[in-house]
Amino acid sequence: MKKIIAISLLTVSVAATSAFGQGYFQFTSGKSQVYDGFTTAGVSALGATVNVGFLWGAASTTPSIATVTGLASTPKTGNSQTAESYTVAQAWSAILDGSFTLAQNASGNTLVVTTSTATGGLQYNGGVGFGVTGTSPGSAYTIYEISWSSQYATPQLAHAAGGAVGWSTPLQYTAVSSIGTPQTMVGSFASYGTFIPAAVPEPATIALAGLGGLALLALRRKK
Repeated sequence: MKKIIAISLLTVSVAATSAFGQGYFQFTSGKSQVYDGFTTAGVSALGATVNVGFLWGAASTTPSIATVTGLASTPKTGNSQTAESYTVAQAWSAILDGSFTLAQNASGNTLVVTTSTATGGLQYNGGVGFGVTGTSPGSAYTIYEISWSSQYATPQLAHAAGGAVGWSTPLQYTAVSSIGTPQTMVGSFASYGTFIPAAVPEPATIALAGLGGLALLALRRKK
């Protein structure tokens, strides 16, 4: 009898650990969240063309993307695009440098990713809360969204292809248990654009162009 009780208690304990072992999040927004700026250069628009996920890290830490842009948020918002001093490769490298973790759904450990709606909104998991692998209920995290062209299934594939990239301002978020009501995440973020930054010439390229200019000047003087 005691053995049966012990087994029953162990089963309940395992079930509780499974239910409460990770923090729960909510990843949804009604509209006007993410703009697509890579189909028409310099112009952004709402549309179902953008994949969106999010990364999480220790509370009150700053994402590495801030070291590239000088800000923790994309400087491109609304329907405008301006030239920036960073390259798409630099942006992707800063995002995927391992300092923050791409969110994975604890149910199957699949990447948390959803495609924007025609109005720029998001709805992951039907708007219902879900567990995120590696997080704990009651713990606070710094999180931020990233976005890329929906022709690539993952951020890594978009990075390898030199694809468009966008990111939101960071947000402080406290995960809850499965029986709690997760804080609405996306509604707290400002809208932002997904763009391919203007190419920045490498120093060697600039030097080569300078030498070419001098050569032409010398040739003209000879003539």
